[in-house]
Amino acid sequence: MKNSKYMQVIKIKSGVYAVFNNLLMQPIYLNFKNLINLKLKKYNCFSKEELKHLKESGIVINNDAVDREALNKIRTTINSNIKNKITLMYIIPNNNCNLMCKYCFIGKLNNNNPEKMSSDTMKNAVDKFSKHLKDIGAEKGEIVFYGGEPLLNFDLIKECVEYSKIKKYNFKYSIVTNATLITESIADYMRDNKIGIGISIDGPKKINDKNRIFEKNSASVYDMVINKINLLKSKNVDFGLSITIANEFLDGQEEFIKWLKNLNIKGISYNLLHYTSKSKGWKKYYKRATNFIIKSNNELYDLGFREDRIKRKYYAFYERDFKYSDCGARGANQISIRPNGDITICHGYWNTTENGIGNINKIDINDIFKTNNYKKWHLNTPINNETCLNCQALYICGGGCAMQSKDLFGDELKIDKAFCIHTKLILKFILTELYYENK
Repeated sequence: MKNSKYMQVIKIKSGVYAVFNNLLMQPIYLNFKNLINLKLKKYNCFSKEELKHLKESGIVINNDAVDREALNKIRTTINSNIKNKITLMYIIPNNNCNLMCKYCFIGKLNNNNPEKMSSDTMKNAVDKFSKHLKDIGAEKGEIVFYGGEPLLNFDLIKECVEYSKIKKYNFKYSIVTNATLITESIADYMRDNKIGIGISIDGPKKINDKNRIFEKNSASVYDMVINKINLLKSKNVDFGLSITIANEFLDGQEEFIKWLKNLNIKGISYNLLHYTSKSKGWKKYYKRATNFIIKSNNELYDLGFREDRIKRKYYAFYERDFKYSDCGARGANQISIRPNGDITICHGYWNTTENGIGNINKIDINDIFKTNNYKKWHLNTPINNETCLNCQALYICGGGCAMQSKDLFGDELKIDKAFCIHTKLILKFILTELYYENK
């Protein structure tokens, strides 16, 4: 017998340690004495039942072949299940925005030449997406209207939904919007067609309006968005909040939590800042931001608030669902269609010429799978990265942002070390929470 090479140890408190195989994530809590016995391979110090439990959890194995088989099984299952399968498509209805948020990683969109997606490009995209879904046996695909500000071309969004109805395509729709352009008729249409809405707002007025600004006037973005939120509430439209954790935000955490409680919108999603250039501040920021997410979860969960980012980690951990990707781009489970029809895997790259893989008006989705760009993104997951195999948080990670990997560390294929900080802190929080729940 021997200890698995994938055995990991995390200290929960003085004298208590979570021990687990990071390919299986079935933690066992040991005191210091038993941890030392395990590390020294003194298996005779454990009872027959304890040793059986260590084996069942993958912590103690009979030989190296067990580890090799376990890794090969997970890699084969993940890589084959997601290979050549696109179930999410971002549509960029237009290439501009009516705001100029200071932290936007897409780039400045106010000063470019406005371009709207044509009806023909949209129809080609949804026709080919639907055909692909049918080919792979998927019951439903998801379309996200993204930008920029997609409501600058609401006519295209509406035409897409109506065209898909006529063609009897089975899509789930959602939109990420700054909400400033929502009208009563748009709100009605979103509600009646069950289009999920993520509204970008970053907290109370003095926090939000530091970064989320109009380009050409000094009007408060916050005041306008709150008015739109009240409109959506009055019309019983289902929506959530997409909240970027800026540094100003972290300086006013208590004020933010109080504000969110008063606003009483239970569906929230926190966005971590994306570093688009070399910076020394990312380590401190990711630690502070993640500790805030944990704090928010502790204070708001029992009140019915559900935050999507931490929820994904909970799901992977408790449902024992290995998280191969935290973003549809890693693993290449998605495509993004820019207004002129050009295709990228990552929706963050739609406003650049990087990582282009053809044009939806000229190629079919199956043609994408032949490209080197697709192959690169398909294999760009933690389970395929030898360094990641040594990480405590491998099971619940998903790999972070490949764009940030390039911007901070030089290449999309490199590890997003900022996200490593986030995921490891979340894992320790979950393991600690589980320990005290079962104590």
